[in-house]
Amino acid sequence: MLELTINGEVYQFKFGIGFVREINKTAQMPVDGVPGASQDVGLEMEILKVLNGDVIALCNMLDLANKGFSPRVTKKLIDDYIDDEDTDIDALFDTVIDFLGQANATRKATKKMMEALEITTEKEQ
Repeated sequence: MLELTINGEVYQFKFGIGFVREINKTAQMPVDGVPGASQDVGLEMEILKVLNGDVIALCNMLDLANKGFSPRVTKKLIDDYIDDEDTDIDALFDTVIDFLGQANATRKATKKMMEALEITTEKEQ
C-alpha cells in the first residue's frame, strides 16, 4: 500500500482489483471480429500515460487508488500537492510506477506497457 502525506495528513492508496475495475471503465476499445463489442482498457491506457509523464493521468490514478479509504483525498488536494514546489514530481511518478509494478492486480499490465513503450522508443531511435 502506498502512503502519501499531503498537508500533514496521511492518505493511503491501493492498486488492487477494485482500483483495476474502476480505472478500466475509463477507456474502451472495440473487439476485432465482434461487431458492437468492446473491452475495457483503461488500466493499460492510464499506465502508458503515467509512464509518459502525464500528470492528469497521475492525478486520476491516485484519486481512484484512494477510493474507499478514510481519509479520502480530493482531486483538488492531489492537484495542489503536485503543484507545490516542494513536491518532487519525478519521485512521485517513480513511486507510483514502482507500486503499479509490484501490486498483484497491476503488475502484468505495467510490465506489458513498459515493454511496449521500450519497443516504441527503440523504433523511434
